[in-house]
Amino acid sequence: VAFSPRVSTLALPNSATSNTGITTSFSSKSEGALALSVDGRYLTYMGYQAAVGSQGVSNSYTLANHPAANSGPFYNRDVARIGANGVVDVSTVLGDAYSGDNPRAVISVDGSQVYMVGNANKDANTIGTIGARYATVGASSSVKLGTANPGNAKADNFRALTIFNGNLYVAKGSGSNGNNGVFQVGSGLPTTASSSQNTVELPGFPTGTDTIHPFGLFFANATTLYVADEGPGSLSASPLAGLQKWVLTNGEWVREYTLQSGLDLDVNKTVAGYAAPTATTGLRNLTGKVDGDKVTLYGITAQFSSISGGEPDPTSLVSITDSLDATSLPGSEAFTTLETSGPGEVFRGLAFAPTPEPGAVTLLAAGVVLFGAGIGARRSRRR
Repeated sequence: VAFSPRVSTLALPNSATSNTGITTSFSSKSEGALALSVDGRYLTYMGYQAAVGSQGVSNSYTLANHPAANSGPFYNRDVARIGANGVVDVSTVLGDAYSGDNPRAVISVDGSQVYMVGNANKDANTIGTIGARYATVGASSSVKLGTANPGNAKADNFRALTIFNGNLYVAKGSGSNGNNGVFQVGSGLPTTASSSQNTVELPGFPTGTDTIHPFGLFFANATTLYVADEGPGSLSASPLAGLQKWVLTNGEWVREYTLQSGLDLDVNKTVAGYAAPTATTGLRNLTGKVDGDKVTLYGITAQFSSISGGEPDPTSLVSITDSLDATSLPGSEAFTTLETSGPGEVFRGLAFAPTPEPGAVTLLAAGVVLFGAGIGARRSRRR
């Protein structure tokens, strides 16, 4: 894939009135994911119903769910559905999702409904807004799906999600509450709360809170899963940070190897115009494309520095091509940096751009969060 310079920027609605404004908190590393719908016709993105530059959006409470003593400001969570024609729909404004913490990722099958993940404050008024959730486009409320640990609601603090072969999968990498790992939410695509639709960790993934730190997910096929691992959020040279390859073997998922070459993990580097050196600690959001026995994967780096633990650090768009048949670490495979954001902007999410015809690939869209202002696109041509 060859990339040209940035070719377009789609500004997101910027008014906080009449359900027409959406923004992010900019500094939160876990926000800003982009996802392509299963039918390839829509991008989805989740944030706050607020104007760009609004103060206090990060970890804000929603209008309906907040501690009684909290005086706000309050911001409901908003879903942006972006069509192939560039039309942005932000009519899905939810008062019962992720109150007191971050809305993180959202995906759709065909643009008519959405599945989402995020975190919530543990206050009794807000904890019920956590976890994997379902809503129809245009709705004002959502449904919590499953639970990873019935005795610990914070175990449903998920960071990323994907849909593959008609099932919903989520990733948890935040530690402290329940296992870090990859989970399947029920069977099929649940739309209602049900005790039979539990969230179950995939067999073979490790138990414990700090072994791995999963973020983005990409199924290359039914037996090959790539997991972006952001590392522990500090300079620790984690052997599991980067891009993990998991293969389903005899009913259990086995980690074959972790791709790290070319990421220069934990090496401080200077970005022109930025106030501190920043180091890549792993990967967060992820997408990919399979071509025969090869899979090309694209990721956004996780960064760390002395400035708020790296929250506003510029990030990079990277890619790597892996052999699906490989079961040991290929020495010749290395990440290539395609582009690095500048000071005052970060790349958070990425996805192939939507097209009117399912299956067509014309554009790679990388989420550029510039104080929540919009999404930038980079054109690619296949060869």
